[in-house]
Amino acid sequence: MPQRRAFTEHPTPAKAYELGVIFATILRHVYTHPEFHYLEPPTADVAKMDLDHTPRGLFFTADFIQNTYMSNIIPFLPPDATRKCKELANAWAYADPTYQWEWVWDAEAGVMKDTDGNIVEFPRLPAVEVHDHAGDLATRNFFIKKLLLENGTDPQAKILMGGHAIDFGEDTKAEVQKLE
Repeated sequence: MPQRRAFTEHPTPAKAYELGVIFATILRHVYTHPEFHYLEPPTADVAKMDLDHTPRGLFFTADFIQNTYMSNIIPFLPPDATRKCKELANAWAYADPTYQWEWVWDAEAGVMKDTDGNIVEFPRLPAVEVHDHAGDLATRNFFIKKLLLENGTDPQAKILMGGHAIDFGEDTKAEVQKLE
């Protein structure tokens, strides 16, 4: 199957939400990988990473995916979506049963709603920004797939992981396969 771009025109709210969920899920898998270590238990607000005990390749992979999410997906989501919608949140807020979520995705209507049922508006970016994000995302998705799916079989991917092959598990691989 040929590689498709994540989007070629401004994504609909449904597409932006879908991409956000994929990236947030991948990040949850990477940041909770057993080889990722923390100086203290992470919370919804802070995660102090233990860089002395976390493989550098794993840390840099997480950082690369996080930067991709922040730079190329979040601009298409409503402000504060990662703090207000569970499916778009960081791993620790997502796992916190006491965290208060304010927004939910209504798949049937194709909109985000707040707790009162009001529609949360998605931003509309200028065409030049959409084009820039789409191009960057296509390249970054290629590398994310290489890093997470091929680091044990592709020598170049293994080098990018710091020479350390890491198995991210079937759930992560299934999410990564959703990247276009």
